[in-house]
Amino acid sequence: MVTCGDIAGSDATIERVVGDAARTCHSVAPLNHAGPGTLTFANSRTPASALNTAELAGATIVCAEATLSSTQPRADITFLISSNPRLSLMRAAAAYFSPPPLPPGVHPTAVVAADAVIDPTAHIGPGVVIGSGARIGARCSIHANVVVYERVRIGEGVIINAGTVVGADGFGYERNERGELEKFPHLGGVVIEDEVEIGSNTSIDRGTLGDTVLKRRCRIDNQVHIAHNVVVGEDAAVIAQSMVGGSVRIGDRAWLAPAAVIMNKADVGTDAVVGLGAVVVKSVADGQTVMGSPAVPDDEFRALRRALKGLIGG
Repeated sequence: MVTCGDIAGSDATIERVVGDAARTCHSVAPLNHAGPGTLTFANSRTPASALNTAELAGATIVCAEATLSSTQPRADITFLISSNPRLSLMRAAAAYFSPPPLPPGVHPTAVVAADAVIDPTAHIGPGVVIGSGARIGARCSIHANVVVYERVRIGEGVIINAGTVVGADGFGYERNERGELEKFPHLGGVVIEDEVEIGSNTSIDRGTLGDTVLKRRCRIDNQVHIAHNVVVGEDAAVIAQSMVGGSVRIGDRAWLAPAAVIMNKADVGTDAVVGLGAVVVKSVADGQTVMGSPAVPDDEFRALRRALKGLIGG
């Protein structure tokens, strides 16, 4: 078990402790399921009444000053005052309550090409297939039934969840003189840089002539399609059921909300945000937020919505 003082001392976002710093925590839970020995969190939207229930006796709550000021501090609860309660809770959960890392080694049911290179610290799960010339770096976790095609290069500390396919051919064709679709040969690969995390049942296509690239620490959610020659920037997030068309460039720290669709070659800038279900048919500038189908800047989208409501109301 860990004490509140231990948690506060290990995270700079926690500014101070209100209450018993020696109180111990043995689990993490949402506020409505917290109890003795539980670490939980509250934010500015948490009603004061939720912090005054008898069930919370003996709990530790990570919260902001504003949340604490809306209630009376209780002697039977320890409060950890944080500039970012959710981030502080995440860090504590990762440091003290997460399960141990997966053991290194290759599962006996995995199929690995003779010339593939796998770092001995990597975990290769059951049913994984790793193709010729693939390289997998240190501390990677490749979960069950992932397929890594030939010429895929994976850096260090990468997590790929079950059922994902990395390096299959993209959808590249050209009609010939008879109107038939001829396949564009996909001679490139996929490069996944360090500390990337990829969800389950996601498809990441290899490049045609160059590589598809996922840069450091980007996050790709479940059931996402990344087409050939795409570059996803550092710390960018592509969320569930999004489709990123061929040769798209996604900037650092960009955010693609669930079910976003990005047309081929329509880039998404640094720090840009693509809204829920948006269909992007032209490039999005750095720092811009777009919404709707076809996607437009958020202020234009909201103005259109107001105008439509006015017409309906009229």
